[in-house]
Amino acid sequence: MKTVHILLIATLSLFFIRCNHEKAKEEVHLSKDALEGTWKLSSYIDPDSKDTTWKEYPSNIIYEKFITPTHFTWVRYDKDKDVMQGTGGGTYVFNDTSYTEDILFFYPPGSNILGQAIPFSVEMEDGKWHHTGYAKVLEFNPEVGEVQVTDSSKIEEIWTKIDGKADSTNSDIDLVGSWELVSYMNQNESLWSDYPDFVGYIKHITPTHFVWVKYNADGDEVMSEGGGTYSLEGNTYTENIEFMYPSGSKQVGTSLPFTVEMKDGKWYHTGYVKKIETDPATGKSTVTDSTLIREIWKKYEGPKANI
Repeated sequence: MKTVHILLIATLSLFFIRCNHEKAKEEVHLSKDALEGTWKLSSYIDPDSKDTTWKEYPSNIIYEKFITPTHFTWVRYDKDKDVMQGTGGGTYVFNDTSYTEDILFFYPPGSNILGQAIPFSVEMEDGKWHHTGYAKVLEFNPEVGEVQVTDSSKIEEIWTKIDGKADSTNSDIDLVGSWELVSYMNQNESLWSDYPDFVGYIKHITPTHFVWVKYNADGDEVMSEGGGTYSLEGNTYTENIEFMYPSGSKQVGTSLPFTVEMKDGKWYHTGYVKKIETDPATGKSTVTDSTLIREIWKKYEGPKANI
């Protein structure tokens, strides 16, 4: 009887330990801070193939996602060919286990993705983000004169966070977040100008990377985009260009220093962009001129990205 009693106590103890463990798992809530930063695509399952094995992109492909407290942007860029293969971005909503992307711009044009709100699961395992969701397949139905959902495409990806912080020396300036371009001044001009309302111009700064995008907010067009890593030393902010769209800018691989000045919460951004030309006979690139860049940015003040 004594042995049975001991076994019963041991069994009940294991039962309560297991229950408490499961309860603890249920009560774990993922902080939104865990998503903010720059992520590199580790592997994916091709949604257009019947092959369900995990695949990886070759080393010449940059495939990264940039997430700030309010926005996201992803980029797929071929370094060898200087070709932007795809990009998209917008705002997002996060609540514990789900992450929903609201697509405001997308490249290449003509995609059904633009304008969709795509929910994804958020599962972290060994520091990797298992990212699964469904994008709607839309087609125009001439009989009813409407665009209708005809199917869905499953998106399955695994992302790895790029840890660390940008090289920063003697600087108390905090640039991390999403910024909207307020106005700009062309070279040899003395008056500030604004882009028309249909032009979206936004810059995302994570602890390690930056990306800026200029797009048509009323249409299906990404006008230009660039990004990479950066450093911040005092009031000098330097962008190290890793990708650029359109192709042929010759800026990839260069570093561009800008002066940072903060006034009334706005970022006054001043510097020179080199004009680089390549001699077709020798293939040698040289700096032939430079363009003065003067911009004013303000932190995005829209709705919070988490609920």
